[in-house]
Parts: sequence; C-alpha cells; structure tokens
Amino acid sequence: MKKLLQSVLFIGLLLTAYLSHAKEDLRVSHVVVVWLKEPGNAQMREQFVKASRALEAVPGVVSRHVSAVIPSERPKVDDTFDVAVTVTFENAQALKKYMQSQKHKNMLKNQLKPLVNRIVVYNFGNI
Repeated sequence: MKKLLQSVLFIGLLLTAYLSHAKEDLRVSHVVVVWLKEPGNAQMREQFVKASRALEAVPGVVSRHVSAVIPSERPKVDDTFDVAVTVTFENAQALKKYMQSQKHKNMLKNQLKPLVNRIVVYNFGNI
C-alpha cells in the first residue's frame, strides 16, 4: 500500500510539472529604441526615462525597463541611440490594449515625442 501511495504521488508530481511546463508561454516583448533630438543630452535622456516610467502600471504589463544606452567599443554593438524601453506583456492582446490606451497615447504625444528624433520598435513573442 505504501509503495502504491508513493507511486501515485510521484506520478502526480510528474504530471503537475509536465502540465505547468507544457502551458504555452504567451508573453510578448515590446522593445523601443530611441534617438533624441539632441543626441547625448543627459537632461533629455532623464526627462524621457522619468516620463516613460509613468506607464509601468498599465494593466497587462508583466515587466518594464527603461534606461539610457551603455556605450560600447565593440563594433557589433549599436550604441548610437540614447534610450531604450523594454516592456513584457502577458500576451499579444495586452500589447494591443496598451498601444490603444489613452494613457499611452497621451504620454507619447505630450511628453515623449517632443524629445524624439527617431524611433525603432521591435515586437516579438508567441502569438
């Protein structure tokens, strides 16, 4: 009886582990790379970073990081930009809601776009 109970428990644990790992990862990453109107301007970088952080509490956001470029001497590293933002969402629908949210639109229009010369966006994940 003890062996049977141990076997059932073991199989249950294996099944639980399998099911939890088998669940598809639906997270989506949204990466924004920004070149400011005044490249290298530390005050503008800080202004962009501070304003952007106000979007951290938007529903559907799993994690969010915004920071200035790290200069590099490696030729393969593009360090020509000023600031980058990485946002991870629960899924593609959460990204879509974020992009359509009034808070996001207002922040872009009123605080971020006036600082920006160029922007490149990358979205990737399991959809």
